[in-house]
Amino acid sequence: MERHFLKSIFLSCLVIILWWGCGAHRATGMEVRPPAVAGTFYPGSADQLRRAVTALLNRAPRVIPEGEIMAAIAPHAGYVFSGRVAAYTYKALSSIDFDTIVIIGHDSYREAVAFTCPVDYFRTPLGKVPVDREMIAKMEEFNPGIRPNRILHAREHTIEVQLPFLQVLGKNCKIVPLLFGNPTVENCRILSNAILKCAGTKRVFVLASTDMSHYPPYQWAKKIDKATLEALRSLDIDLLFSHLTEQEQKGFIPNLRTAMCARGGVGTAILFAKARGAVHAQVLHYANSGDTPGGQKDRVVGYGAALMVK
Repeated sequence: MERHFLKSIFLSCLVIILWWGCGAHRATGMEVRPPAVAGTFYPGSADQLRRAVTALLNRAPRVIPEGEIMAAIAPHAGYVFSGRVAAYTYKALSSIDFDTIVIIGHDSYREAVAFTCPVDYFRTPLGKVPVDREMIAKMEEFNPGIRPNRILHAREHTIEVQLPFLQVLGKNCKIVPLLFGNPTVENCRILSNAILKCAGTKRVFVLASTDMSHYPPYQWAKKIDKATLEALRSLDIDLLFSHLTEQEQKGFIPNLRTAMCARGGVGTAILFAKARGAVHAQVLHYANSGDTPGGQKDRVVGYGAALMVK
């Protein structure tokens, strides 16, 4: 009896640990995904965070869009490294409205299309951002390869770092937080179709959260990323994915780990934007971590800001 009792206690504790470890807790009946990288990727206090994001937005010039904005790309590193580039994207988005923004983060390379986060809110130091659970449920029903996974989302930064920009801009919208599964063209097509079919009458926008080349020397990164942005301009997903694979298979680029770390989201944004009439990508800005004060030049990460417009 005592052994059975202790086993029951152990299992109960394990369930509680797993629940909290997945990064969600219940507050007044609602599930909230707490911030995972506040104080590291961006300031941890509300006042400091608001000042930091406001300064980044004020510093970014307003670039006139070359057409109606259908989707966008923004980097997702710590603000000290990529915040200035991300601000270009958000400065452009300040002039448009949407009911729901689908934010697609890292590729997990798992055998799935994408992973949702089944919570009601994502929280940052600036407050809670509501999750469009209705749209998520429809997407999960649309294709079984789109499924929930709190564990993957619990410590992921690629969606979280985008949220303070939306909050400072005062965007009164919901989010659909997604991490990609296996980044194939076909999975991008499935996810894009799911977003289009499940949007209903809502004004839905897609943001691909992605960084570019990882860890080559400074000059190599500039060369690789310039070619990637040129491939992106045509909104040809096959061309872009072939280019990325070619870069990664060359073998002689020092330290190159990947040419784009979240291509699934970018591919999905391309297909979604083209279905809405987009004809090309407008590159707003590029820099890499070597451009930041004190940034090392021998091992950098590239960052790009771009709009997909019609």
